[in-house]
Amino acid sequence: MRLAWQIEKSTCLFGGENKAATEHELHRSESTVLATDDIYQDLSEVLQLAISKLDENVSDTSLYFLISWESVSASMTVSVVDDSRSNDSKVVVHCHFAGLASQYDAGPKRQEALVKWSDELRFWCKEYLSTDQGFSQFSLVALFAAGSRDTAVIL
Repeated sequence: MRLAWQIEKSTCLFGGENKAATEHELHRSESTVLATDDIYQDLSEVLQLAISKLDENVSDTSLYFLISWESVSASMTVSVVDDSRSNDSKVVVHCHFAGLASQYDAGPKRQEALVKWSDELRFWCKEYLSTDQGFSQFSLVALFAAGSRDTAVIL
């Protein structure tokens, strides 16, 4: 593992409202790498950590393994959610890809470049999950959301 993980406990994730009043354990890190192979390696580490927490996260209401990519902030969040996609699991993994974002100047071209990265990241997530034995032990549907959770697509 090369990412340094910080663990925070909170009842509100990312400043949002927590309707279920669940205390979440947020595993947060930052990737500063620039090379494509290194970005893939850090993405793999994010997914590996999220999969390692599935025993703690999966409940009777769990349906989706949701990978959310926010291109504006170059951040990825992974959690297990229910059918409404609004209730996150106890353990949530979040990584800011600062190195990836730093490769582009601020402005519309930066935003376009990071949006294009979402296709590459989605492909890598699908590739990783399709071969991971730990993930295949759970009956979860893998989703990838670039922006809103409502627009998530099945991996």
